[in-house]
Amino acid sequence: MRNRIYSLTEVTMRRFLNALILPAILLSFSGSPAFAAGGNIHFGALEVHPFASVKETWSDNIYSTPSGTTESDRISTYIPGVRFLLPFGMHKADLQYFAVINNYRDHAGENTADHNARGMVDLNFGSRFGLSLSDAYQKGHEPRSSSATGFIEKFTTNGAKASLSYQLADLSKVQLDYTHTTWTFKQSTFRDRDEDLAAAYLYYRFLPKTSAFVEFDYANVDFSEVTTPLDNKVTSALAGVTWEITDRSKGTVKAGRMWKDFKASDQPDTNAWTASADVSHKFTDYSSIMIVGQRTINETNFLGTSYYVTTGAYAEFTHRFGVRFAGVVRGSRGEDRFSNATAAGEPVRHDTTVMTGLGLKYTMKEWLEFGADFNYRDRDSNINANDFREHQYVVSASVSL
Repeated sequence: MRNRIYSLTEVTMRRFLNALILPAILLSFSGSPAFAAGGNIHFGALEVHPFASVKETWSDNIYSTPSGTTESDRISTYIPGVRFLLPFGMHKADLQYFAVINNYRDHAGENTADHNARGMVDLNFGSRFGLSLSDAYQKGHEPRSSSATGFIEKFTTNGAKASLSYQLADLSKVQLDYTHTTWTFKQSTFRDRDEDLAAAYLYYRFLPKTSAFVEFDYANVDFSEVTTPLDNKVTSALAGVTWEITDRSKGTVKAGRMWKDFKASDQPDTNAWTASADVSHKFTDYSSIMIVGQRTINETNFLGTSYYVTTGAYAEFTHRFGVRFAGVVRGSRGEDRFSNATAAGEPVRHDTTVMTGLGLKYTMKEWLEFGADFNYRDRDSNINANDFREHQYVVSASVSL
């Protein structure tokens, strides 16, 4: 697999962003833009949705270090972005760009600027065939609290995906996906890799808005370093249910088995059960809940280990107080179990991270929202140097047209 498809360079990214913005510029010469009731801008059939948010965060542990070694700071975050929607016939295109810029008041070395560009074209050929083509680019970072090394890990990644679906009959559907993803890390170059994933789904609808499905995945993971023992193949088989019963209840739940087979004979293979859930439900017009969970085998993020297994879930409950105010309570729990110890005599690392938080939202207008949040995170590791606790206090404002 040496004929690699590389991630977008910064020059290519600028060209891509120009491609997003150019249609709006050209169409602007053909007439004045129209404004829809929701505030978005129209140039003919093209919808332009600019959005932006700003937030101020105070953290008492910006380095995610154990008690007694913590540093506090105030972080200003700016998120400008724009989204373009273009329907044409039975098809549609969806393009989006946004940046996430973090500026620290006292620790400028922690400043980051992430860039995200996404594009999707959804094509429908009659009532049976569908083809979706998409690409997602990110020039981002792993924060210290998420990085296994305890440092900020900067990376670029690009994922190109093609998804073909065919409606066999009124009650069943076949879907085939292919995704090519590249990862390039600035410091942890041992993690640079290409991932090729092929997936097949067979759906059977047994209720008007509910389908059961089986999923088969095959992935080839090729690390860039020639001598790496980490190249592997991943196979998984899952079964699940997906539903969308009006806007009140929708979700997908699946579970199965995953096998990771390393190409190096001295690298032990592994397998484990895998599952994921993405569920949202409205109890009333004022109360709703959202739950996201996953168990999976991840590629290594720590030098000296082969892989790590993540098991975790996040839940968020929202209750509206009238039209403008809403309260949010959130929480998560996750476990990371690493494959092996990194040095003789050391234990195999095992981290448990718990997050709790609550917030208040005020919707002044349909397109203007203010928020105040508190979050608490606690990571408990069997290696004490990886323990940390953090309190965050956040105020925010966002605009979305």
